[in-house]
Amino acid sequence: MTGCASPVRLYHEAEGGDIASLRQPIPGSDQPYPNLASVPAKPAALTATEKQAVSAQLHAARTAPAEPTRAPAPASPGALAGLTLPASAPPLPDVPGINLAGLPDSAPVEPAPPPAPAAPVRPDGPPILLAFQPKSALLNAQAQTALTALAKARGSAKIRVAGFGGQDIAVNPAPDAAALTLALHRARRIADALTAAGVPPAKITLVASAAGSGGFAQLVY
Repeated sequence: MTGCASPVRLYHEAEGGDIASLRQPIPGSDQPYPNLASVPAKPAALTATEKQAVSAQLHAARTAPAEPTRAPAPASPGALAGLTLPASAPPLPDVPGINLAGLPDSAPVEPAPPPAPAAPVRPDGPPILLAFQPKSALLNAQAQTALTALAKARGSAKIRVAGFGGQDIAVNPAPDAAALTLALHRARRIADALTAAGVPPAKITLVASAAGSGGFAQLVY
């Protein structure tokens, strides 16, 4: 099969159509092969007189003075008919925000105002320490009076309330459920006293810890 024709050629013949047709002949293949007789003859050499004449023309072209620049033609009277030229230059435009230094009637630009100082951050108030009866969540009269005064001085601040269960971590480092329950009861008792004094419950945050003694209330800004 490959001895007689190319497999690609046979495949194209099986396809048929334009791809199976023969290639177009090379352009000019029907023309006779060119030879030296078709090459133009060598031009005749210039004589000494002709060479001198050509050199003189080139020298004259190089040394010839340049043509003077032509002045623009003046405008014709007909083109300027009906036009009135201003007697002086127009005034400078008044553009806001631009300082034309050195020019007349230039308005100074006002400096930008300094930035407003940032509002100082008010630190949290000192904690008010509160004492409880041993192993109880009862507040004495002195603690009640201190919480009432704190509620009146609160303003818009929040109040952090903490209760401690009295656990001695040096003896028992593991968290004690009873001590943590007592701490939570003490924190809630302080919060109840503040609520009775007029503090909204949403403004009170509770914290409870098994270690420690008593409790405290603190203004938070």
